[in-house]
Amino acid sequence: MAGLLLLALVLAGCVSLTPQQQEQVDELQRFADRTTLLYALPRLRISIQLPTNQNIGAVYRQGNVLVNVRMLGSPGLTKLIAHELGHYVLGHEPASTIASQSQWQRAQEQRELDANAKAVEILMRAKGMTQSEAVATLVEALRRSQRAVDRGAPITPGHLAPAAELADLLSRFPDARQ
Repeated sequence: MAGLLLLALVLAGCVSLTPQQQEQVDELQRFADRTTLLYALPRLRISIQLPTNQNIGAVYRQGNVLVNVRMLGSPGLTKLIAHELGHYVLGHEPASTIASQSQWQRAQEQRELDANAKAVEILMRAKGMTQSEAVATLVEALRRSQRAVDRGAPITPGHLAPAAELADLLSRFPDARQ
């Protein structure tokens, strides 16, 4: 796993970006910097990685958010980064003490649900959104993801189906129902 992270970090430096993409990356870094300042955490690095075939838009690992270059310009980018920042703020790191794949899956699914809820708080605090706006940002992205799954896209590893994540999110924020 550490080898994969190192490889991803090395490859992240190999991605050529357009000026518009670089501006997006700079804005993502500013968003991350505001978040880490608000939560009194060490600075987090946003890096761009080459695309994979695993339906992973971004991943948080050990103080880095690795963003799939294909996500730049995506309407779900704000949700995606807020979600990964949620993992960081919550202290989510890969679990090393889990004995079985099913235990890992259950624990990871719960971390994903918690990161969605924390993303709402982060959007409110670091982006100045209202709770309704923040929840709507996640709802729209999860609905887009569910439509993609309905068309045959794989569910992102470690996640529940987007519809299940959406149901959990709305249960946590009942006043923001869409």
